[in-house]
Amino acid sequence: MGVDRFEDLICWKHARELERRVFAFTGRLPASRDFDFCRQIKKSSSSAPRNISEGFGRFWPGEFAHKLHIAVGELRETVDHLEKALEEKYIDDAHHLEMFGLADAAIRAAVKFIVYPEAAGSDWKKDFVRRRRDAYRAERRKRTCDPDGKIGAQNASAKSNENQNQNQNQNQNQNENPER
Repeated sequence: MGVDRFEDLICWKHARELERRVFAFTGRLPASRDFDFCRQIKKSSSSAPRNISEGFGRFWPGEFAHKLHIAVGELRETVDHLEKALEEKYIDDAHHLEMFGLADAAIRAAVKFIVYPEAAGSDWKKDFVRRRRDAYRAERRKRTCDPDGKIGAQNASAKSNENQNQNQNQNQNQNENPER
């Protein structure tokens, strides 16, 4: 079964739910009074699903893997902020455990998934470009008479015939007008 949308990725689902819960508790007292804390945890929790979705939209597997690594880093930062939220009593143990579980599940899913785009390796792009170039050359060969696919080959033979015709015309003109 393939994944057609980033919303189908398990790591994105967990990260998005974590973001919703972070925004919920930071909107209430006592957390809402700590503006700097709220800004930082909202930013890190929002960044994770955004990086996953952006990576999904990237064409090259290496870029996707890079964005997944960034998302994992943002999730780990969010976990650190959750520790502070617990220490400052912005959340209770039950809410901390729920959000920690979501972050941990998102991290585990992302780390497992990173293996897939990284398996393509650095040669993936080179192989892709080579396949496109070969397909282009094959298409060019179909459109030209030259089996090597050189576009100038047709023009060169046409010019050669044209030069021969001009030489014949000049010779005829000289034979007809010997005074010249």
